Amino acid sequence: MEPAVSVVMAAYNAEKYIGQAISSVVAQSVKDWELIVIDDCSTDRTPMIIENAAGKDDRIRFYKNEKNIGAARTRNRAFELCRGRYIALLDSDDLWSPDKLEKQIACAMQTGADIVSCSYAMIDEKGDKKCNDFIVPKEIDFDAMLKRSTISCSTALLNRASIEDRKFPTEHYHEDYAYWMLLLMNGAKAVGIPEVLASYRLVEGSRASNKFRSAMNRWHVYRDQLKLSFFHSSRAMIGYMYWGVRKYKRKGDNK
Repeated sequence: MEPAVSVVMAAYNAEKYIGQAISSVVAQSVKDWELIVIDDCSTDRTPMIIENAAGKDDRIRFYKNEKNIGAARTRNRAFELCRGRYIALLDSDDLWSPDKLEKQIACAMQTGADIVSCSYAMIDEKGDKKCNDFIVPKEIDFDAMLKRSTISCSTALLNRASIEDRKFPTEHYHEDYAYWMLLLMNGAKAVGIPEVLASYRLVEGSRASNKFRSAMNRWHVYRDQLKLSFFHSSRAMIGYMYWGVRKYKRKGDNK
């Protein structure tokens, strides 16, 4: 019998957090799910942790890449293995609230949305809140996403029938942002749940922590993936930098 939700998790050297990420899936109030975890040739204890979790719960399906191919290609491989009506993505260092899937599925059914995002807390490596919560709007479209990125991998629920064979671009970093934008360009309907239902972990040394490189990658998405004009790309870049500064304000700083 096909599950309601296929959860996709790409993993690479994630031994410190992946056990918590998997546990947050197991704790979901929705029980009709499958978790597809693909290890991308980790050199730490990540495969052992996944294998141990899979041995305790047959809803967890564990795969290994033969060679390191990166997060985007790993997620694309996982998409081909999904059987659920919906697909949810969870990064191996992030967490979900127990009712995250339940509320997103209800929202998808009520609104007919192809993509349902949710608000999230931003936590540090110890799991403590580091910044103010990121609150998403109820309505999300292409123009809004150009001004402020409100969909992220660990918060997105997708209608599998709606995305068809669309895959994550693999030419540049920020492949997740490019993916959401390409879906929206091709008519996907997206909505947001303002309630905080996930936690995004800020890890020192991650791709997202290098702000200059992140900005360059975002510029390549505007110009190369979305084919925006120089003027349109420049205007979007200003919004990206503005909201990037506001997004990572320390918890309690409301100035």
